[in-house]
Amino acid sequence: MSSSKDPVVPLIKSGYARVLVEIFYEYNHDPHQAIKDSGLPPDLFDLDQEFLPQEPMKKLIYLLANQLGITQFGDILRTAIRRKAIPRLIGEFSQCKTVKEALELSQAVFLYDSTVANVGLETSHGRTWYWCKRKVDESALFLWSEIWAVLYAVEFISVLTQRDWLPTQIKIQSDCADVYQSILGNSIQYFVANERVEWLIDDEVLALPLRISPKAFEEKKPLVSWHANFTDRVFTSLLPYVREHNLTLEEAAELLSMTPRTLQRRLTEERTSFRRIKDNLLYTVAVDMMGEHLSLTHIANQLGYSNIAHFSRSFKRISGLTPKVYQKIILSLNDEP
Repeated sequence: MSSSKDPVVPLIKSGYARVLVEIFYEYNHDPHQAIKDSGLPPDLFDLDQEFLPQEPMKKLIYLLANQLGITQFGDILRTAIRRKAIPRLIGEFSQCKTVKEALELSQAVFLYDSTVANVGLETSHGRTWYWCKRKVDESALFLWSEIWAVLYAVEFISVLTQRDWLPTQIKIQSDCADVYQSILGNSIQYFVANERVEWLIDDEVLALPLRISPKAFEEKKPLVSWHANFTDRVFTSLLPYVREHNLTLEEAAELLSMTPRTLQRRLTEERTSFRRIKDNLLYTVAVDMMGEHLSLTHIANQLGYSNIAHFSRSFKRISGLTPKVYQKIILSLNDEP
């Protein structure tokens, strides 16, 4: 369990950024500049199950919204969530008998794709609310990340019930009800500036049997449990960025939504450093690239080393072997039948 001194790094599966971009291409929109400006990895389309910091994902949503306008972006966002995002996890609810059981299980399932999923079901004064607690900030990105959360819940319950579902009341943390009215219409009563996002769920809907079509979910993948400590989560979140980006401490801290000083302090508390993590990241990616039979010169250039000698010394410091020896001994063993 994380303590106050061990803040959870906000991560999300890279596949969610992919599905949003894929829908934009399907609608003949070009998200290329938004991908670049958001800070997502250049090889995004080669990623799916890797974990990324949430900040670039929030930036992507914000930039695409500004590119298209509220109404059109809302329509595309709902399509992306229903057709591509929800099918990633919907199969995990196949053993639930009712909508209520699925909503009660959602916290455990969502945590496999996001470190900061914080949702639940609560009954108060005879009314049941599905809620999502999120950290509020004053940035322009917050509204659009909230819109993602609101639309995800609406589409999630629509998929569970196989009907076009809308709640009669929604509580939001922002104060921008007019944006939601442009996307979801005026039939919903909105309450602004709340401590958490909440959707009113009627008892009739909660009691509905699940109607999940086999076509609604992807083939189930093994669930991944989160690393136990801060250092491992930092490693996981930065790994997709190493292959084509020579990360500095400042860039890493920005991706993780913290100051360089805080990042260094937290790593020091766990008896490591950014330099050590970066060395291990470079080693991990270098080994993967060797497995693709790329030349050592190409690998050194891709990973930002000034020359192959510098790359060789760094690799040997971590593995105890030079890259050439590693290729000869280790990779040759892997290639044996």
